[in-house]
Amino acid sequence: MRGYDEEIAQVGKKLTIQLAILIRTSQIHNQGNVALEPPTEKVYNSLHALFSGDSEVALNLEGDFLFIGETRLKIDIEGFGNLMYLIDEMKKRQIGSIIFSRGIKKAEIIKFCAIFAGFDLEAPDPFERFHEALKQARLSNPSVEPYEEKKEQESVDDIFKDKKELAKRTYVSTVTAVSEVMDSLKLRQAVSLKRSKRVVQSMVDTILQEDTTLLGLTNLRCHDEYTYNHSVNVCILALAIGQRLGYRKMRLSELGMAALFHDLGKFDIPLEILNKSTDFTPEEWAIMRSHPIMSVKELVRLKGIHEMAVKVALGAFEHHLNFDLSGYPKLASPRKLSLVGRIVCIVDCYDALTSSRVYNRIPFPPDRALRFMLARSGKAFDPILMKLFVNAIGVFPVGTLALLNTKEIGVVISSHPNPTKGDRPKVRIIVESSGNEASEERIVDLSEEDRHGRRAYEIVKVIDPAKYKIDVGKYFL
Repeated sequence: MRGYDEEIAQVGKKLTIQLAILIRTSQIHNQGNVALEPPTEKVYNSLHALFSGDSEVALNLEGDFLFIGETRLKIDIEGFGNLMYLIDEMKKRQIGSIIFSRGIKKAEIIKFCAIFAGFDLEAPDPFERFHEALKQARLSNPSVEPYEEKKEQESVDDIFKDKKELAKRTYVSTVTAVSEVMDSLKLRQAVSLKRSKRVVQSMVDTILQEDTTLLGLTNLRCHDEYTYNHSVNVCILALAIGQRLGYRKMRLSELGMAALFHDLGKFDIPLEILNKSTDFTPEEWAIMRSHPIMSVKELVRLKGIHEMAVKVALGAFEHHLNFDLSGYPKLASPRKLSLVGRIVCIVDCYDALTSSRVYNRIPFPPDRALRFMLARSGKAFDPILMKLFVNAIGVFPVGTLALLNTKEIGVVISSHPNPTKGDRPKVRIIVESSGNEASEERIVDLSEEDRHGRRAYEIVKVIDPAKYKIDVGKYFL
């Protein structure tokens, strides 16, 4: 399984952003123009930092993702346009790898980008012609290797099982850690968060490598363990937003802890109220609405939370306040919600809507939950964070059951990394066009097009899994 090196990822992201800027600048200026100097200097410095650990720096394209060596570069707000531009332009030239070797000169970087920018994309065999252009220019550093479409599938085949098992272990360990904390609180025993911190850090590591597998596990529904599952799901969804905000590991861990324990105060609510299947009385609603304050009181008592207590407590206190402060608990005076609180507010609502609970037996399908929430953007939810959340989980979120134009039924297993193609996820076929259950696992990519720009697969409509009694969660186990 691929590793994730945060330092390499950060420097690598800077490298790709500046490389894209340099290529774009090379499209409008010749090689001697001073406008090329600042981005060239930044590319050179980023390469120099990466060379400290190796003699080569390979920028690899696999599917829709860029890697520096084995470290995947995550797409977030910072430099999103430049990263997607570089991915698209490498694909057009059928370049799978750009390999920079130690000792590269700034003039070589400029010359490479000039050839890249001025390349004629209309003629056939783009990689062969690009490679020939480098040879004619006597440029061997950087070198290039061809893009292989099968490379991504081979990578998925090799590491899918390991990633899936690791994600499941992390998920189960986190559920166990939450249950242990809540059970200890119920028994008024001393509580330590050491294990919780470790599992959240494991979750952060997993989501930084590849978030789709963990996002898929949020479709697991356990009615009897709703509170614990809900807490872990909220943690995963919050980390997906934090990752797209460009959070580094320490800040992601803080956000994850805040999300994981946002409902800690519910342990003290009587089960006959918590599990009531009919409408709450006004008195019962008052008890339910006290849980944010109860969560804060319990959090500040916990051992091992002092260094992140404020952020974790804010997530618990604010997650029902709403963006316009129309929620609860009521404030003595208006104030702006913290970023942590606004994030947890969104993901808490989404998971609650899509989950089956005692008082909500029929959950919303993911797409309907998103529409419901988007209609309240700017009121209940931060509108900018709502857009990021949609980008994180896709227009058709992981777990969506969909009817395709081929009359097959599938479950969305991953969203497209480019938000502008959010309607083109990857789908696992579970029912054949004949109406029979699929006999073997088959995944189709709705973003694939033929040379005429036509797509073989499209979503015709979204299906409510509850209506057809389909448990989508089992397809992520």
